[in-house]
Amino acid sequence: MLANRTLDWLMDDCCLYEPKEDGESKLNICVLAGNLAYHAMMLEVHLTPKAGLVDCTNSGAHQDMNLATFVKSSNVLRPYMKAFVRAGYQAPNTLARDLLPRLRKVGVSAEKTMLDATQGVNTHKGMIFTMGLICGAVGWLYRKGISYDSHRVRAVIKECCATLVNEQLRSIHLTPSTTGERLYQEYGLTGIRGEAQKGYPTIFEYGLPAYTRAIAKGSSEERALSETLLVLMSRNQDTNVVNRAGLAGLKYVKQSAKQILSTPNLSHKKLEQQIEALDLAFIEQNISPGGSADLLAATWLLAQLDICSQVLINKQAT
Repeated sequence: MLANRTLDWLMDDCCLYEPKEDGESKLNICVLAGNLAYHAMMLEVHLTPKAGLVDCTNSGAHQDMNLATFVKSSNVLRPYMKAFVRAGYQAPNTLARDLLPRLRKVGVSAEKTMLDATQGVNTHKGMIFTMGLICGAVGWLYRKGISYDSHRVRAVIKECCATLVNEQLRSIHLTPSTTGERLYQEYGLTGIRGEAQKGYPTIFEYGLPAYTRAIAKGSSEERALSETLLVLMSRNQDTNVVNRAGLAGLKYVKQSAKQILSTPNLSHKKLEQQIEALDLAFIEQNISPGGSADLLAATWLLAQLDICSQVLINKQAT
């Protein structure tokens, strides 16, 4: 079964179930999904090696952050992951299309806390946005008695973000105030907003299938995540890359990832060696596929939600 170790870890959490008045135990969805989101962030940053990204070996193409920065950021964001779930859970009478303002309030506080903890370094802004949408959708679905599997989560996100690009990008007529706005004006790239509005097609069409295939064929968690990150890099219109290295840099990232993936009979050791070589090349060219890293964490989270939505149910108190 997928993610046996993760489920064992969650089942050991004394807060995973909470008692009800009738003597039964109810799944604490905020603890479940919030802890999974936190674990996803920690898995992503500790995955080593990665090309151009912070990992256990080096800081990739980044000079203002390292592993300790990401760990500190993840730790302070952990309660906000639960708060996103709670925001969705506490809005059962709100339509999915109206969830975003509730989640945005949590996101603004989460981003401020992150920047305070990292002394102004943006470690997880994109991650906060994507994890917030997923966690909020889970809470909303669970409160309504609907399965919180990945495809239902996707449907909620698509409704929630249906007008995001029009409202936040296409309506801009003045000088852009963010990198995302500038890249939209210069290249027409919609970035993470476009991904959210379409229900994260890069995850559902490429990342999630790649991860589940790798696990199904017996790959280790590390190997599955490494392959999935390469798949995401080969497909994602990563605005983090474009911001640093232009469209030529994005093309280079995609081609490099595809080249590694197309290598036949690639052992895990050889895979790591190729990623390490690509890491050096990315560092030299100041390339960091941070957008794909965010999608990797979200991919893992959604894969676990697919299992938990089937395995973890309310139970009798013992």
